Amino acid sequence: MIPTPRPTESAARPARPHSTPAPFHRYPSARGGVIAFVALVCLLVVALSVREIWDSRAADIRNSQRQTTNLAQSLGQQVTDTFQTVDSVLLDLSERVETEGTAPAELRRLRAVINARVRELPVIHNLFIISANAARLVDANPPKDATSRDRMYFKYHRTHADRRTYIGPAVRSRTDGTWVITASRRLNHPDGSFAGVAVAAIQVKYFDHLYQNVDVGTFGIIGLSLADGTLLVRKPFLRASIGKSLAKAPFFSKARLQMSSGTYESRSVIDGISRFFAYRRVDRYPLRIVVGMSQDEVLTEWRWEMWINLAEVAATLAIVLLLGTYLVRQIRRREAVEGELARLALVDGLTGLGNRRRFDEVLDREWRRAVRARTSFAFLMIDVDEFKPYNDHYGHRAGDRALKAIAACIATAVARSDDLSARYGGEEFAVLLPATDAVGAYQVAETIRGGVAGLRIVHAASPLGFVTVSVGAAAERPVRGSHPGAVVDAADSALYDAKRAGRNRSAIVRELETTAAG
Repeated sequence: MIPTPRPTESAARPARPHSTPAPFHRYPSARGGVIAFVALVCLLVVALSVREIWDSRAADIRNSQRQTTNLAQSLGQQVTDTFQTVDSVLLDLSERVETEGTAPAELRRLRAVINARVRELPVIHNLFIISANAARLVDANPPKDATSRDRMYFKYHRTHADRRTYIGPAVRSRTDGTWVITASRRLNHPDGSFAGVAVAAIQVKYFDHLYQNVDVGTFGIIGLSLADGTLLVRKPFLRASIGKSLAKAPFFSKARLQMSSGTYESRSVIDGISRFFAYRRVDRYPLRIVVGMSQDEVLTEWRWEMWINLAEVAATLAIVLLLGTYLVRQIRRREAVEGELARLALVDGLTGLGNRRRFDEVLDREWRRAVRARTSFAFLMIDVDEFKPYNDHYGHRAGDRALKAIAACIATAVARSDDLSARYGGEEFAVLLPATDAVGAYQVAETIRGGVAGLRIVHAASPLGFVTVSVGAAAERPVRGSHPGAVVDAADSALYDAKRAGRNRSAIVRELETTAAG
C-alpha cells in the first residue's frame, strides 16, 4: 500500500461522457396496452357502425329496386294490354277494308264501326283509314288538314311490306292539337301492293291519368319510350321531353337493350336528378317502360338513421376515450408511485445517495461489465472523521445535517453516469468508479476529501476545528471468475491506513492483480 501515490505513476482516469442517470428499475408500463386496447375498441366500433350503415343503405336500395321493378312489370303489362286492345281494333279494320273494299257504302259502314270503337275505348283518341296517296278515306274526327303524307306511319308502311303494328313517336293531333301516340297497320291490295294505312291515335293523357295514382315520390319518374329511345310518355309531364331521345341514357346501353328487364343507378339526361331505375321491355311491341325513384327520397330515412347512428357512435367513442384517458392517467399515477417507491427503496432516506441495497446491485453489475470489457474497476470507502464526538457534542440533528452536506459534496465529485455514490452505513460512504484506474480513483478521492474540508463545518473535537473525511481507495482489473469483495476489502484497509496516518487524507492501493476464484 502507498498512502499518497503520485498521479504520474499511472494513467489518468479516462474521461467518460455525462448522461442522465437511470438507476432505478422501471416497471413494465401498461399504458401502451390500454391505449392499444382503446384504439382497437374505437376501430371496432367505427368499423361495425360503418358496416351497419352501409348494410342499411344497401337494404334501402334493394327495397327501392324491388318496388321499381314491380312497378315496371305492372306498368309494362298495362302497356301491353292497352296496345293489344288497340291492335285488335286495327286488325279488324284492316280485314274489313281489305275484304269489303272502300266503296262509299262500305266506308259508311266502316265509319259507324270506327265511331263506335272510339266511344267504347277511352284510350283511342281517333281512328282513321288513309289511302295509298295519303288521303283520309274515313275518320272518326276529321282534321282540318286531311293529308298524312308527312307522318312517320305513312312513310314507314309505304316502304315496308311487313304487316306488324307500327308504333310511331308522339305527335300533335291535327284534329285538336292534343298529344297522341299512333299505332298503325299496312293495308294491301289483293296483289300485295300498298293500299293505305289503318291508324289509331292513342291519347297521351290516357297514360298520364293511368300513372297519376302511381306513387313514385315527388321526384320519381315513369317513362314510356320506343325501342330506339324516343320518349312517348313521361310522368311528370314535360312538354319539352316528349319526343326527346334517351339513346344516350345508361338505360339504352347495348348491354341493356339485349335484356328484357333490369335495374341501374344513373343521373337523368332530362332533369339531371340521380335516381334508382328499373326498366322492362314491353311484350310483343317495340316499347320500353322505365320507372325511376329519386336517390335523395329513397335514402332520406336512411340518412336520418345514419346521423342518429353516427351520433350514437360519437357518444360511444367519447365514453370509451374518456374511460381510456382516465385509466391511462390512473396507470400513469400508479407507475409514478411505484417508480417513486422503487427509487426510495434504493435511496438512502437521509442523504439522497444510493443505499446499501443499491450499492450491492450496482457493484455486482459493474463488476461483471468490467470483466467483459477487461477494464479497471475502482472503489472508494469514505468515513467521517471523529463523527461520534461530533454527534455527541452537537446532537443528532446537527449530525444529520453534516451527513447531508458531505453526501452532497460526494455526489458533486462523482459526476459520471456510470459512477455510484452510496451511503455504506452510519457515517461511512462508498463510491463505485467503473472504468477507472488507481490514479483516477485517487484523484476522485482527493476531490471528495478537499470538498468536505472546504465546507468548514465546525467541529470542536477535531484537531483542525472542522469536519473532515478519510478516504480509502483501491483499483482492480477483474478477470472472469473473480469476486468484487477483494477490491472492497482493499479499499477498507486503505481507509484504516488513512485513519492511522492522521485522518483528513486519502490512501490508495495500487491496481490489484486478481485471479479467478478457484
